[in-house]
Amino acid sequence: MQDEAGGIFARRGIDLFEHRINEGFWSIRDYNENGKLNSKVSSLKKGDLAVFYLIDKEDSCFLGSCVLDSDCLRLDAEQTKKLVHREYLDSNQGVFLKSMTRWARSLPVNCLRGKAVNGGNFSSYFQGSFKRLKHPQDFHTIIREHKLMLKKNP
Repeated sequence: MQDEAGGIFARRGIDLFEHRINEGFWSIRDYNENGKLNSKVSSLKKGDLAVFYLIDKEDSCFLGSCVLDSDCLRLDAEQTKKLVHREYLDSNQGVFLKSMTRWARSLPVNCLRGKAVNGGNFSSYFQGSFKRLKHPQDFHTIIREHKLMLKKNP
């Protein structure tokens, strides 16, 4: 996630992250920021593992992890009223989350330099609302590196 640019609803990426994990629902739009249909939406399935990545001008980082508690779905009217907040750029489509972990210390991207995760091209790859990791072991690499970072720098 990255900061929403301009407009009266401008939000920092970290604010969007906090809002959505507090709600337990990750809003996903049908169309990406370039107006193209996001065909990967239907590939999100209950039980999928996810990491949260923040794109920042200073230093991008991973913020935590979760498990998807639903396939990608459209909220019904009652759920929409409760979970969609215009000021947070929410959509009535997305996934429910469980086992959310907001890491007390984020994992800076530079901790993954030279590792297998997408060849280290993080910012351009992760830009947008969600991306599927090319290799399942990449999720575990991120989690392992976070644990190693905490051991090295408690």
